[in-house]
Amino acid sequence: MYIRLVEFSLGTGKRQAAEAVADKLIPAVRMQSGCERAEFYMDDEAGEYGFIVLFASKKAADDAYSVIYPIFSAASAAAGVIGKPSIRTLEVYQPK
Repeated sequence: MYIRLVEFSLGTGKRQAAEAVADKLIPAVRMQSGCERAEFYMDDEAGEYGFIVLFASKKAADDAYSVIYPIFSAASAAAGVIGKPSIRTLEVYQPK
């Protein structure tokens, strides 16, 4: 399994803008093949927001990127994203 971790800043007090991003993004992510779980998180006081997606495979994560990134890019730009978002794909280790 793999996790896609995306973090971005909108500045403090932007909860409604962040929720608008989540409302557009998370349903689309959850529809992607191989998506096991997708959750949006926020620290409104710090103005930091993001989402985490658990994918069945790296291929599923990579395939979803081409569909999801344009949606995320447009929604976060409309919300007023500050700087460049951090996007990471990490392998999940499952202890035996």
